[in-house]
Amino acid sequence: MQSHTPKKIKLAADNNSVAVEWSDGHQSLYPYKFLREKCPCATCTDAHGTGAPRTNVVVESPLPMLQKPLRPEKAELVGRYAVQINWSDGHSTGIYSFDYLRGLCPCPECSKR
Repeated sequence: MQSHTPKKIKLAADNNSVAVEWSDGHQSLYPYKFLREKCPCATCTDAHGTGAPRTNVVVESPLPMLQKPLRPEKAELVGRYAVQINWSDGHSTGIYSFDYLRGLCPCPECSKR
């Protein structure tokens, strides 16, 4: 399996997405909600070790005045292999390895694979 390394990671508030420029020139754009729902932490995935994502992990308040827009508040590199995102919903335990993140790329080219 090829190892992927980002050149740049940008929390792009202007389009509600995390933008990643990869070392091979590929560009990925991850909508906030999509990326949050794909969180790989133990709380957000199947506890039996299959890694299968649970459904409906992003909970929004039914009262519009209590809804806080979902967005990353902070992102930090974890060694040379991952990024950890602190989300506005209080979740911060997900560590997205670069290979996992690249595999999630929702662009049309990657979606064909």
